[in-house]
Amino acid sequence: MNAHNNGNNREYENDGRDDFSTDTNPSEEYESIENTELRGVSEENSEQYDNEENRAARLQKAIETENASAYDDIDDYVFRQPSRRHRSGHHRHHRKGVFSRLASRIGIKRSHRRHRHHHKRMKRWKKILITVVSIILVLIIGSAASVFLMINIGRNSLVEGDINIIAPVDAESIENGMYIEYNGVKYQYNENVTSVLCMGIDRKSINEIDSGQGTGGGDADTIFVLTLDLESGRTNIINISRDTMAEIATYSEEGAYLGTTETQICLAYAYGDGKETSCNNQLAAVRKLLFNVPINSYLALDIDGIGKINDSVGGVTVTSPETIGSFKAGETYTLFGDDAESFVRSRSHATVEGNSLRMQRQKIFLESFANTVFDKTKSDITTPVSIFNEANPYLCTNIDAPKVAYLSVNAMRGNFQEFNIRTVEGETKQGKVYAEFYPDEDKLFKLILDIYYKPVG
Repeated sequence: MNAHNNGNNREYENDGRDDFSTDTNPSEEYESIENTELRGVSEENSEQYDNEENRAARLQKAIETENASAYDDIDDYVFRQPSRRHRSGHHRHHRKGVFSRLASRIGIKRSHRRHRHHHKRMKRWKKILITVVSIILVLIIGSAASVFLMINIGRNSLVEGDINIIAPVDAESIENGMYIEYNGVKYQYNENVTSVLCMGIDRKSINEIDSGQGTGGGDADTIFVLTLDLESGRTNIINISRDTMAEIATYSEEGAYLGTTETQICLAYAYGDGKETSCNNQLAAVRKLLFNVPINSYLALDIDGIGKINDSVGGVTVTSPETIGSFKAGETYTLFGDDAESFVRSRSHATVEGNSLRMQRQKIFLESFANTVFDKTKSDITTPVSIFNEANPYLCTNIDAPKVAYLSVNAMRGNFQEFNIRTVEGETKQGKVYAEFYPDEDKLFKLILDIYYKPVG
């Protein structure tokens, strides 16, 4: 852009040089002569004008370069064309300006001025061109500034939020968790880490669900927290079992708060409208499970969206770790459409580990999907945005335009390349009705320290 503008400036400067027969600036001549007129003719014989011939020559040149058009100063210095000789019989009278009046008073004959009407079409074209270019430049600069502002707003909104970590009894929380002392090591919270709660909902057409404010919003069959270190680019996924026993808030069908209960964490989504209130209730349950780490973004994808995002990257290739449905253990498949949904959702109810086995397949799918996205982004930087747009009709999310702008720009730059999937460890038991997963608190807290904190001593 700068090179282009410099080129244009050179073009305009050349036009000016071609047009003026002297290096004298007409505006300076005008000011000088006008001041002379105001001081009076009596000063003509002063020392300033002792050289009458030089003065007359200077005035003569000023008159010759006087602007024939009084309507636009830009014509004088930018749009003027090289002078042409008058054609025979082609003359018109001109009105007198200050140069003419002053010349008449001091006895200098006024030379015929160059006609300008030959070149008005060219001047109008140039004016239009310069106007269009100026508008484009303003729009580009304004748009760039707006995008830059949006990106900064996005980054700030991704990491904002109060820190109030609830550490286990064998750890000491300092300044609401800004610092943690654990097993003789001091840790500091990494304020560059942002988290997005991702949920796969066992419902179709999430944006058409109308379950009121109480229950019936569906379950969060898939739950994981995507963490991004905005400085280092380190990316982690904390994979959480839907069967995890956790404390969740419950509500009546009318939306009245009924208190908390310990149950499978996936059921937190059911207590809500199937959209925003369900997402927020699920987010609150996950935050409490993870010692209240800041999570201010969420994204819920319905069943219909699985095949859509899978196909948006040209399919995902996986190797099945087990035999289930049409998939055979050890066989490799490139998934499309409904097959992608079947691979990540199918679960055997014949064993208490049915969900754990499904989580293994989901991990394989996520790893392959992420690697496919990274590879495609190298050749097409708009890939992350295209995927988000493809999934948008099947999403409920509070990830707004500034957040998308920031994440997309950094994904396009390849800033989020280091990718790890971390599964919450624990023990699965058969409950009275459903399978129940109990996380290992010590291992889970160490996982939180590894992702959200840095040792400082």
